[in-house]
Amino acid sequence: MGETKVNLKHLLEDIQDNYPFTSEEAILTELVANSLDSGSSKIQFTIRPEEKILYIVDNGKGMNEKEFEQYHDIATTTKIRGKGIGFAGVGAKIALLYAECVITETKKNSFHKATHWKLITSRDACWDYIDPLNLITDSSGTAVLIKLQDTSSKLLDLSFVEQTLKKHFTPILHKTFLEKFLSIIYGKQISFYINGIQMEIDQTQEDEKWFYTFFRRRKNPIGFGYVRKSSEKLGEDERGIAISTYGKVIKRGWDWLGFLPVNPDKLTGIIELPGLAEILTTNKADFLKDVSSLNKYYRYRKAIQETLMPIFETLGEIPSKREELEKSLKPMEKEIEKIIQNILAEFPELTGLFGTKQKGEPQTGIIEDPLATPIGVPVEGTDIMSGTLGGSGEGSGIEAGSGNVPGEHIKPADDAKVPGSKHNGHRKRATVMLGFEDNENRKELGWLSENVLWINKAHPAYKRAVENNNDPYHIIISAAWVLSNYIEKDRSPQDFINHFLGVWGTQR
Repeated sequence: MGETKVNLKHLLEDIQDNYPFTSEEAILTELVANSLDSGSSKIQFTIRPEEKILYIVDNGKGMNEKEFEQYHDIATTTKIRGKGIGFAGVGAKIALLYAECVITETKKNSFHKATHWKLITSRDACWDYIDPLNLITDSSGTAVLIKLQDTSSKLLDLSFVEQTLKKHFTPILHKTFLEKFLSIIYGKQISFYINGIQMEIDQTQEDEKWFYTFFRRRKNPIGFGYVRKSSEKLGEDERGIAISTYGKVIKRGWDWLGFLPVNPDKLTGIIELPGLAEILTTNKADFLKDVSSLNKYYRYRKAIQETLMPIFETLGEIPSKREELEKSLKPMEKEIEKIIQNILAEFPELTGLFGTKQKGEPQTGIIEDPLATPIGVPVEGTDIMSGTLGGSGEGSGIEAGSGNVPGEHIKPADDAKVPGSKHNGHRKRATVMLGFEDNENRKELGWLSENVLWINKAHPAYKRAVENNNDPYHIIISAAWVLSNYIEKDRSPQDFINHFLGVWGTQR
């Protein structure tokens, strides 16, 4: 018999509280995520309300003896970040809070075992090996049976289970996603069943505009999705563009995308981006906010913006011609650029937010070149300079020279280990543009779209500032406030705004 000797109840409640949706949704999404990660092509839910039982059976690879032992340790997971979406593996464990017991059966090669697991007290969660219930009919797989305490649990409601699966795993259920893109991860067929009936969702509609997303100058797509415009206002769960990874919807709306269409309540869509799996939070409802993760996220977001802008334009969803900035305010762009350049050392997570322009001093750097002779050693900190390998033309930039950008560059050294060649270019600087929109639907001081800081003229504070001839100061305050939303999660937005204004106040 195994026994957990920690305050497991509190630990599970803490894990449960991390999810921005109900506990029942968390249990279902975690169970499905683990089935998908195990290579399942068939996931079956069986609901027996009269017996207070829900169970899920998959035909994945199952667990061996060591993995099955670890499965019962709340602090252990064998998942690797970026290799799937079920790395937390806590679905069955959260279920212990609401279950009389959880029975898990697994089959892998010659190993075929089952356990009976229950939360006895807040500190005791005992599990015993029992004879398998033979829920698994395939050659391998895993089954999780939850015997609930309460007959009113949503987990016993067939329509709730169905809607939750559709909400969180739309790309998995949508043939077009599987056939055109997700097949590289899962193959072309994954079937969900509830009480023996295969789930289906509405397939491709005529007015859907499908697209691939690319990084600039890259041939292979990084994402795939669609946009659809409705003639009527959509429900809350449909509005906005959803972002998914490995077929799991992470978030939906407009805030994450960075721009708002003319009719935000009439547009819907999904874009699948497998590359973002490695920066998922444990609850799979957002992305990590450390420097490296933010820079990765901003890079993907910029690619999405560049893909969607022309599509939205054909749909008539790009706001009418934006007002040109008055010449008298042009110097403020330079001021903000200078502030950003000065604070990147302390807030490097902002690096990936902006475009760059060739307007710095001449710079000599070293480009890694496997065909060249060893020239130096890798050291921390980079700057972006113009040009690409083999020429000095304008390109996406190369990393060279010491600087504030996260990453490594090659420093010349006598004990050279890394092959490379010298390159001459110019240091590239952040490009910031100011724009104005009169948008009463948005309550913010401003927002960021690509490298444009939009100031909301409809905001009461802006109108008051204009009346008092304080609009330049309002713009600086707005810029600081907007950018404070993009710093690392654990850093203080107030400290950022204070630092931003402090740098601005000392600039001459």
